[in-house]
Amino acid sequence: MKLTVGERFDHNLPDEGMSVILVNGTPMLTFNFSLNRQQIDAFLNGSCSFGLFTENDALFFLFKIDNFLEWSDLAFTIHLAGDETVATGPGYLPFNLVLIDSATSIIKGLRVVTTTPEFGAILADITEQQAKQPFDTIAYYKTIGDIYEKYPSASDMLIKALIVEEGGITLPKH
Repeated sequence: MKLTVGERFDHNLPDEGMSVILVNGTPMLTFNFSLNRQQIDAFLNGSCSFGLFTENDALFFLFKIDNFLEWSDLAFTIHLAGDETVATGPGYLPFNLVLIDSATSIIKGLRVVTTTPEFGAILADITEQQAKQPFDTIAYYKTIGDIYEKYPSASDMLIKALIVEEGGITLPKH
């Protein structure tokens, strides 16, 4: 998947929202918002933090970008990721961050921020366990709803997160 700032993001996204997918084994977080220049700068330059929370075989990515987005969460299951698996190995796990203007679908910012090998290993273990379990779409969404009742905000999930860390090396893409 080739992405370029100033080009159109031609993939289905919810209006004004966020999503997480795997692309070649690495997480890609998309932010589809109405934007101003200050928000774009904050996205490109703010420190990033990431976490993982799991309960009842449901996985949530936790993330924030200083001065752009407070702690937020997105549910994820490997069962809805096609034939993707999480990249494993001794290296750092990159997160690809894509900022899209919701009015035009034009990409306004791209970043790659790394997490530690430990973070990648935990994510790989969780998704490998998910893959071994049978999947029922209705049960999955019920579980997600139950977890949101128990933990109504990402901050509530942070308390019980398996790992939380500040993103490492940030490589802006031009």
